[in-house]
Order: sequence, then structure tokens, then C-alpha cells
Amino acid sequence: MKKISILVSSLIFVTMVSVNAEIGIGITGAAHMLDASGTETTRESGQLNGGSHKETAIVPELFLEAIDENGYALGISYIPTRDMGSKSRSDTNSDGDTGTYTAKAELDNVIQLYADLPMGEVMGMQTHFKIGFQHVTLAALETLNSGSEYPNKDLWGTTLGLGVKGDLPYGNNLYYKGELTYTKFEDYNASGTGNKVSAELDDTAAKFSIGYKF
Repeated sequence: MKKISILVSSLIFVTMVSVNAEIGIGITGAAHMLDASGTETTRESGQLNGGSHKETAIVPELFLEAIDENGYALGISYIPTRDMGSKSRSDTNSDGDTGTYTAKAELDNVIQLYADLPMGEVMGMQTHFKIGFQHVTLAALETLNSGSEYPNKDLWGTTLGLGVKGDLPYGNNLYYKGELTYTKFEDYNASGTGNKVSAELDDTAAKFSIGYKF
């Protein structure tokens, strides 16, 4: 319910600021490279187990934005789920936790508020600088032989990027956007049945969008 309220409030906000501006709505195809690294501290020995994982995925994204006559845009985007992949390891220790550990997670209900700030034209294309703020729920789906379970947590991220946009030569009111973005999320810190885990998460993405203005 909280995530739905955030989304609805964001939609109302964009609509309110869109007076005397065009509304754009569309879909984005994005290639995301997620880079996660972290450590787990075991409950008995205090041993640190570190690791990192990179996952590349093609993810669809929906967006709604208000565009003024000078090219400034304010909008929101939404991704239902973004899988982060999984990684396994086998441990043998004296804590009674010997076995295979599989770490797996996904980002649920990814909502981003963003602004596109025009930077001038290059080769006939309007360039822009993007700044955004993302809210995600990191869902921990791990299988741990130690019996630990880690809670889902809401995280915030900051997005910076560069892009180009322009009208398509066919179809009334159709336009395109191409962007490269980088997102840094706040750290995930949690405890599970005595064990502790800390993780960092970055996301680099290449995006291409098709929108319709009305």
C-alpha cells in the first residue's frame, strides 16, 4: 500500500506541474548492469565472508513526464521487478553451518522521480542531463545452510545520466530518448539469526525509449 501511495502521489505531482506543458507517456527498453558486493559476518566465529556479483539484464520500463516548451522534463518511471541474479558458495566450518549458501535477491517496485535538463543540440539532437531519485524494495531470496534469513528493505538511490531526444520522422507526436545512466543505492545492512550482512549496490544502464506527446 505504501508503494502504491508513493506512485499515485507522484502521478498527481507530475500532473499538477504540467500546466502549459505537453505530457509524454511511453515505454523504455533498458540494458542494466547491476554490480553488488558485500560481506557476511557469521554468528559464532565472527568470520567475514565477502563476495561480489555482476548481473546484466534487459528490463522494460514505463514512464510519464511533463515537457515544457524549452525542453525541460519532469517525470516518473516504474519497473515492477528487476532480478539481481544469484551466487552460491560452499563452506566448511566449525560453527555447524557447513553446506551450500545461495544468495539471491531482486529489486521490487522500482519507482524513479527524475528531471531532464536540456544542454543544447549536438548533430541535430537535443541533449540533456538527467538527475533522478529511485525508491526500491530489495527482496532477499537467499537459501542459507546456517538458517539465517534476511529481511526485505526499502532503499533509496541517486541517478545521474546523459541523454539525447528528438521527434521521430514518422507518426504524429512520437518521440525518442536515448540515455546512459548510473545509479548509486544506499547500503543494505541487516541481521539474520545472529549473522550480519552488509551490501553495496550500483546500477549502470543504457536506455532507449519511445514516447507519445499529447
